[in-house]
Amino acid sequence: MPLNAMSFVPNQVSLSALDNTDMPRHRWYHFKEAFSPNLVNYALEDAQCDKSKDLIVDPFSGSGTVAVTSTLNGYKAIGFEVNPFLAFVSATKLTQCKPDTISKQLRTIIANIRRGEVSPLEHFSTFSETSNAEKWLFNKQVLRAFEGGWLSTGNMYKPVRDLARLCLIGAAMDVCNATKDGKCLRYRKDWQERSFGVSDFVDAFEKRIQEVIHDIEICPIDKDIESSIKIGDSRKMTSGIFQKQKFKLCVMSPPYLNSFDYTDVYRPELFLGRFVLNNEQLQILRHNTLRSHVQVKWAEPHEEYFGRHFFESFQELNARKGSLWNNRIPSMVQAYFEDMKKILVNLKLMAKKDASVWIVVSTSAYAGVELPVDLIIADIATQVGWFLRDIKVIRYLKRVSCQQWDELSKRKEQRPHLRESIIILDTNPKKMHI
Repeated sequence: MPLNAMSFVPNQVSLSALDNTDMPRHRWYHFKEAFSPNLVNYALEDAQCDKSKDLIVDPFSGSGTVAVTSTLNGYKAIGFEVNPFLAFVSATKLTQCKPDTISKQLRTIIANIRRGEVSPLEHFSTFSETSNAEKWLFNKQVLRAFEGGWLSTGNMYKPVRDLARLCLIGAAMDVCNATKDGKCLRYRKDWQERSFGVSDFVDAFEKRIQEVIHDIEICPIDKDIESSIKIGDSRKMTSGIFQKQKFKLCVMSPPYLNSFDYTDVYRPELFLGRFVLNNEQLQILRHNTLRSHVQVKWAEPHEEYFGRHFFESFQELNARKGSLWNNRIPSMVQAYFEDMKKILVNLKLMAKKDASVWIVVSTSAYAGVELPVDLIIADIATQVGWFLRDIKVIRYLKRVSCQQWDELSKRKEQRPHLRESIIILDTNPKKMHI
């Protein structure tokens, strides 16, 4: 039996995204999909990284948990993120400047928020009220307050500008008429009665900016640690980026194989922050994401075999194709693992001889067929030269759709078997203690 590398992890709750909600810097923009900084701390301890020479990598930077935690611990980190809004969040959480520098600009920003400016998003799609719209994301006053604040930061010192703009986007979402719920936005039950306006936006912005000012004072980042976030497709990472320094530890959580289109989930932020300017640019971004959803028609996969666990579940999935809510799901599943194989191959070229990779994933189910994503990725990893040290279940998932619950319960004795797991891989088999 391989060593259980997670024996020092205290419990399941300590690895949840809820840990981020009150942690300095991490709380600046909370992502439900994030994992706990505690996991990164455990991985750093396990890998015995050297602050003077070791590099930490995350191919799916998301909210920046890996980069921020590593940097606060004194390690250089590089994160890759294809979504420009998420890349902005990660990079801004690494920003350091004097608290007074931000405070001096607050009066100007708030004055311009109250004055407001006409927003380019007025009358665009569902962003604001139109004559024939029954629902809209932002009241006109909120959009104009946001626009006034945004424009006022244009000529400010870059760290202040980025921190303020992150708070402006966050404040806009705080007073959005809809909230995030899984793969979509759901309108608040009382959104019309609440009638969010300028004062609500100002209150939300001030709360966020004060948290930022507090955190950069009590939780500073050493400017000598050259951590960075790169905007780009993790499937296109090349060893050239790491010619001078290969990585010692990779911690990542790729998009789950659950058909979520995260460019759609974060569509409001993408447009608010000018990261995309029109639907055509949004479509291009969707095409550049990991093939874990069917919202766009991406290139069809070619590889067909990713080990026994894939073969068995994929055959069963194809046999139940008529029960699927979208007939492209089998192709999506195949494409997802083709993408993950490419990433694992590239990571192997960029890794030091004693490197480790920690991967947080979730299993999924379609038409009652359970896809053991953790086992399949482990099979792929060993195929391309990684040594599998361990697979550790973090938790069993409670939120299974009624349809999937009914289908799965017939096969699994009334127990939900969908789970989140951590896969631990090594380049050096000597780390696999017997």
